[in-house]
Amino acid sequence: MQNSTALSLICSVLMSLVLTTSAFAQANLLPEGQTLVTLTVTERIRVGQDTLSADLRIEADDRDAAAVQNRINQAMTEALALTRSVNSVDVSTGYYGVYQYNRNPSGNRADEVWRGSQSLNLRGQDAAALLQLAGRLQALGFVMNQLSYSLSTERADEVRDSLMEAALGRARQKAERAAAALGKTSVDLATVDIDTQSDGYSPPIMMRAMAADASMEMAVPSAEPGETEVTLTVRVQAVVK
Repeated sequence: MQNSTALSLICSVLMSLVLTTSAFAQANLLPEGQTLVTLTVTERIRVGQDTLSADLRIEADDRDAAAVQNRINQAMTEALALTRSVNSVDVSTGYYGVYQYNRNPSGNRADEVWRGSQSLNLRGQDAAALLQLAGRLQALGFVMNQLSYSLSTERADEVRDSLMEAALGRARQKAERAAAALGKTSVDLATVDIDTQSDGYSPPIMMRAMAADASMEMAVPSAEPGETEVTLTVRVQAVVK
C-alpha cells in the first residue's frame, strides 16, 4: 500500500515537471525578439427576456383514490383540448402523483383521504396568448405554481456572436498596448479560447393559489419581462514582436 502511494506521488511529480518543462520550452521556441502575451477579456450585456413560462397544476381530494384520479384525468383532458387552439404556446404535462394522508394527525381517530395532482407547463414568446390561456385554465380549477420570464437560447446565441466580435477586438487592442509597452510594433493572435455563459435565472413571479369559484370571473394573470445578463469571455495568446 505504501509502495503504491509512493509510486503515485512520484508519477504526479514527474507529470508536473513534464508540464512545466513543456510550457517553458514553448515559451523559448519563439524566435529571438518575440514575446508571448496571454490576455483574458470579458464582455457582458443585459438583454430583455423574450420567453414566458407558466406552470400550473390541478388538484383533487377524495376518500376514493379512483375518484381522485378520475377528476384529475377529466380536468387534464379538458385543459389539453383547450390548449390545442393556441398554436403559439408550447404545452407539456408534468408530474402526476397520488398519495394518501391523514387529515387528523393529532386526533384519536385517523381521517385518511387521497390527494393527487398533475402539472401542466406552458411556454412561448407570445405573452398575451399565453397569459390568456393561463387565465382560462385557472378558471377550470388549475392553480398557478410559477409564472416567469427567461431569455431564449436562440436570442442568447445571437447576442453572444456580437459579444465575441467585441471581445476579440478588445483583446487585440490590449495586446497592441502590451506590445507598445514592451517596445514591440507587431501583434499576431496565436490562440483564441472562447468561453460562453449566461445567467438565465430570473426571479419567478409567484401567484397566490386560490380556490376556483364558479361564480367568480377569473382575471387574466399579468407578467412583465426582466433582463438576463449574457456573458462571453475570450482568452488569447498573442505573439508580439
